Amino acid sequence: MRVIFGTTAVTTATTRVQISNSADDVKKIKFKTRRANTGRMFVGLSDVSLTVNGWELEIPLAGVPVAETGWIDFGEGSVKLSVFYADSTINGERVDWIAITR
Repeated sequence: MRVIFGTTAVTTATTRVQISNSADDVKKIKFKTRRANTGRMFVGLSDVSLTVNGWELEIPLAGVPVAETGWIDFGEGSVKLSVFYADSTINGERVDWIAITR
């Protein structure tokens, strides 16, 4: 097992970005937005968008700890790290993530 930390930037708003091209098998993964973000962030699979098939992450607020998701746990199974994508409403927004892989 190993732990992978990453940051993914959505350079162009409404254009989903693969968080990693790694073929590592993910057992658990967690996401959080950056404090400097001003828009909305979404994570999901290759069809993630601002309107469908995405999990919206909370907008960071000044002076409030940055919200993060709980672990997404695949139990006895796993998925490839490369299946996860991020999208945003503002150019240049970032999402941080941590994955526990096999």
